[in-house]
Amino acid sequence: MLRRTFCVAIVASVAAFGAWGDELSGLSGKYKYAPEQSADISQAIEQAIEKMNFIKRPIARGRLSRTNFPYQQIRIELGASEAEVTYDTQAPIHMPLGGEAIKWKRADGEVFDVSAKLEGGKLIQTYKAADGTRVNSFSKDASGSIHLEVEVSSPQLPRPVKYTLMYRPAAS
Repeated sequence: MLRRTFCVAIVASVAAFGAWGDELSGLSGKYKYAPEQSADISQAIEQAIEKMNFIKRPIARGRLSRTNFPYQQIRIELGASEAEVTYDTQAPIHMPLGGEAIKWKRADGEVFDVSAKLEGGKLIQTYKAADGTRVNSFSKDASGSIHLEVEVSSPQLPRPVKYTLMYRPAAS
């Protein structure tokens, strides 16, 4: 009985790893921005700030516009315990896949707690700063394209900024 239980546990673990392995291999790759299939980021920002007062609205618009723009290229590499995401020519961001946060400094010097995890076939990357959070959710469709769903939230915003960008597989 004990041996049978152990064998069932081993088979279940291998099956779970196989499914996880499919998630890993499915998202890894190099992708190029597809503007014609992507949302209008400035429209998403306007929807999020429309209920702000006239003094705060241009400040919020400027800050959100400086940090929310489409990268022209994204490279995702997923290993057994680490995710590596590279945006354009920036240095890759290496994150453990267990959801543990690491400190990361953006090119402008702002420091974030960044984490990554796999959830339901998606790579969820979360940036946390003192004034808000950005969640990037990467998923792959049947054509091999990546959907990047972005949600930026802050206590300063009446509602989150939400938009989806599309990326096609790029030649290596």
